[in-house]
Amino acid sequence: KQWYQRRVAITAGGQVIELCGPSGIGKSKVCWHLAGDCLKAGKKVVVVSSRKILGSDLKNIPNSSDISICYVSSVYDLLVTLSALDSMQVNLLIIDGIQSLLQAVLGAAHFKGHALLHEVKCAIGTVAVKSLVVYTNGLVSVGDGNHGPALGRSWEIAPSVRIMMLSQPGGGRVLWRNREVTAQMVVKEQGVEINWTA
Repeated sequence: KQWYQRRVAITAGGQVIELCGPSGIGKSKVCWHLAGDCLKAGKKVVVVSSRKILGSDLKNIPNSSDISICYVSSVYDLLVTLSALDSMQVNLLIIDGIQSLLQAVLGAAHFKGHALLHEVKCAIGTVAVKSLVVYTNGLVSVGDGNHGPALGRSWEIAPSVRIMMLSQPGGGRVLWRNREVTAQMVVKEQGVEINWTA
């Protein structure tokens, strides 16, 4: 019940939330649960993705046909899409796999990469003034057994809340952390089971 209440409160908008974790941990699944909550409440949901959204991703979401899906293949497509969304009424914007779009411009051959990264941060912030923005980001090792977001230090200030999803010994559990709370959760087909601690 606490998770559901927190999720409903989060979908009010005005924040940028990063779900950060290794591939296959359940970041996208959490996004689909948030989308389902918004749709049940009659809210507008837009998903931006560089990968094909499968029917299996949407099968447990009521009214999934009401989700607007925008496919992008580059950071430039993402910027155009974010600019267009700024003039639309959107309650929840999900950007699935943001690192796959942005890492391509951060290599040594792309000296303007960090400027583009900053431009994307600003565009997301503009959309977040009236919408909740949730995006998924990969997780990389930063040494000494620690992990950090795949987009590096220049991206650290992008989200209002960063939720790190890390595998725990003993199977299927992950730990969510931000500056305020810690939670253990299990992502299941029918929803998310979660226990929060302060």
